[in-house]
Formats: sequence, C-alpha cells, structure tokens
Amino acid sequence: VTMLRYFLDGSQRSHRVIDASFKSRYLPICAGQIGVAVLEREDSGRMKPCRNLTHVENILALPNVLEEDNAKDLEQKINNEMPENEKFRVVRYDYQQKEDKDPADLGRAMIIHEMQMLELRTIRGMISNHLIQNERMLVKDGGLQYRDTKIRDLNLSKDDLVQLRNVIGLAKTFKPNMTLGQGRGRQDLGNLTKSLEWKERTTVISPNKSEPTTHGWWYLRLRPREKVYSPLQGIAMIEVFAIGTEKEDGIAEERADTISSYVLAERNVTPYNADSRWASHIYPVYLAETYLRSSFLSHTRFKSLIF
Repeated sequence: VTMLRYFLDGSQRSHRVIDASFKSRYLPICAGQIGVAVLEREDSGRMKPCRNLTHVENILALPNVLEEDNAKDLEQKINNEMPENEKFRVVRYDYQQKEDKDPADLGRAMIIHEMQMLELRTIRGMISNHLIQNERMLVKDGGLQYRDTKIRDLNLSKDDLVQLRNVIGLAKTFKPNMTLGQGRGRQDLGNLTKSLEWKERTTVISPNKSEPTTHGWWYLRLRPREKVYSPLQGIAMIEVFAIGTEKEDGIAEERADTISSYVLAERNVTPYNADSRWASHIYPVYLAETYLRSSFLSHTRFKSLIF
C-alpha cells in the first residue's frame, strides 16, 4: 500500500488588464484566477477529488498607492455586478518604482503570492483536520521553497508542525544551468544530474549550511535513460521540509531514500502523450492538474469579465 495518499496542485493565470491613473502615477491593474485542487487515493486505488479542498478565486491586483479603503470600495462596486462564483477579491501589491522593472510584473507576482498562500492554507487545513499523517502523505506539485514568513503565518501548533514532514514537493522542471557547490566543486545542475541512472538520485541539497534550513531537495531519475530523448528528461526534483534536528543537520539521506522509493512506485501509469512533461510526471499529480484546469473559468469567459 502506497504512503502517498493526497495530491495537490496549485495554479494561476494572470493578465494585465489596463493602465490607470493613481495620484501622480500611471500604473497597471492585473487580474488573475488562482486555484488549488486536491485528489485523494482511496484504499481501492481509485482517485477522487476532494471538493471541499478545491478552491478557485478571481483576484484583482492594484498598486498600493491606492489606499486600502478605496480598494475595498472598488471591490464592492465590481462585485455588485458579478454572479457569486465570479466575484473578485482585490489585493494591493507593494509598488516600488524601478527603471528596469515592468510594474505589471509586481502585480503578477502578487497573484502568484496569493496562490501560494492558498496552497499553504489548504495544507494547514488538512493537517489541522488530521488528514495528513505518517501513512497518509501529501504530494504537492512543484517545490516547497516558501519564505519562512509564509510558514510562520500558518500558526500551526507544535504537534501539527511535525506533520509538515509528510508533505512532499515534486517538481517536473528545473534550471540545468543553476550552479551548485563552491570552489573546485562547483558545477552546473545539468552536469550533476545528466549521468543519473534509472532509480538513482543525487545527495540531498540544503539552501545554506551556515543557517538553520527549512527544506532540502534532491533529484531522482524516474525513467531509464534509453526510454527518453534527452539526458535531462525523466528527472524530477523532490523537496521536503526540515523538521526538528534536520534544521541543523540537514535532511537525512535515509529519509530521502524512503521518499524516493514512494515516488518511484508512482512512475506507472504515465501521462505519456497527454503531457509533454510525462517523463518527470506522476499520474495522480497529472490528474490533479487536469481537475483544477476544469474548475477554472475559460479564458474567454474570464477575459469577458475584465476587459
């Protein structure tokens, strides 16, 4: 029986809606949809959506040169004309003028932040309701590199905080030109991972040895090299939170071995031909992505709300 019980996907779509005058500035307004979906594997092996853990929101991101009261007033006026399932939540992003930075990027970043917080609130709710346990682990699509402040904002009790060890991040893509190590040991991630054999992984990597770490990650080859078309295809990044003594000592290699075996057990069925990233994908996460996309408004419908 697999220990991987729940599969979570978070996603967002954002658009630059319009540029408007805010006091002496002419700045963009961005709009987006954010969502989180969770699927559960039943004892029979069948996958079912957890509808009470699936949430989709419409977000309107405004620069914070607009006062909070005015932003709330705008939100109310917009939503007076909207059906219940199409209302917007207005958020303000911290606008700082930089010549080499498009202000719209700040709005889009705020929408991504709201999606990440929705992911974390969903995880917090699952832990608080004792859904996530040692034998009922959660796989989240993508990495777990949330800022410490976001983790603290969850306000988990000490007992609940321990359950973060049963949350796994699984990323299908990574930057092969990212440099790891120091001095003569420095090398690009692509060179480190391309020679991995099937079922082989790298050692655990920690963000900074000089400070307590909040997470660690490694890379695992899910497919035989002769079955993929490029040296880096079929390699997934696995990330976990550091709990207890792991914050000083780093993630234990034994823990990485155990989790890697769980992920390898998920390599079949594959979403082959259904997703270009199939070789680094596991099917339950693919199903969670598909379910979440079906919960979003269509691009045409969403754009008709904002343009």
